[in-house]
Amino acid sequence: MRKSFLYFLLLSFILLMPLSAWSLTDFSRSFLQDLLIAEGLDESEAQRLVHDPRISVRPDFVVKNLFYSNPRPAAQKPDVMEVSSRQIAQGRAFMKTHAASLSAVEKRFGTSPRIITAILIIESRLATYPMSSNVVNAYVNLALLLNPDYLKEVQTFYANDYPQFNDEATIARAKRKAKWALYELSHLVQLANELHIDPLTINGSFAGALGPAQFLPSSFCLFGVDGDGDGIADPFNLADAKFSIGHYLQIFGWAEDAPIDQKRQAVWFYNRSRIYVNTIMMIYDKLGQ
Repeated sequence: MRKSFLYFLLLSFILLMPLSAWSLTDFSRSFLQDLLIAEGLDESEAQRLVHDPRISVRPDFVVKNLFYSNPRPAAQKPDVMEVSSRQIAQGRAFMKTHAASLSAVEKRFGTSPRIITAILIIESRLATYPMSSNVVNAYVNLALLLNPDYLKEVQTFYANDYPQFNDEATIARAKRKAKWALYELSHLVQLANELHIDPLTINGSFAGALGPAQFLPSSFCLFGVDGDGDGIADPFNLADAKFSIGHYLQIFGWAEDAPIDQKRQAVWFYNRSRIYVNTIMMIYDKLGQ
């Protein structure tokens, strides 16, 4: 835990540099508005969103998503993430406390309490990890990379600390991330409308993931499930998150009696990282011991 704390302290020190000179110009707002309309958003809704004073220029979102978004391996075991014995114990306690709902998920989707709990441990520390990033601003700042002027300003601003910003591979990845963020932002607005909430009040991870299961907006729009019977599929509702994980894994091939490679493949679709898959499967095994 101490290493993780120091890591994030250092990251915050690097990223939270003075940004007072940054502002979202009218040109940038119009540029983003046109992109959102092309993505299918209603013109008045797109205009209202991009002109909201809560939208801010935060290039640190760009840096985090380009260079710090992959799961970090443990120091002693580079093939898996750091997982403590305390987290395993908390996972076992969680399975007991939530036995009824986890059993209902298993009955419906064939996904055991162990695999649902394993994913919740990593994604949100069993729904206890505070999500403090404004998701709209995370997506906006990534989407603005499609504006060459903004991309150039970010490259210049971080030239000393991140010289790889000028590499062709990084530039290409930044543009892919920008298109992806635009797509997710349009789905975030759609999801907010369904939940009858203001999208700019939504917090999540710096990568734009939502709730205990850390679903992306587009994924939740496709796979989100109402788990508590209130008629609403809500990514921030723990019951809905459990059922939605089960639905997602079932769609991508999870079955308790499936070969290990098939199980790993289903988890890989949840997060396309070998380290992530290794970690989830390790926790899944330990929760059964």
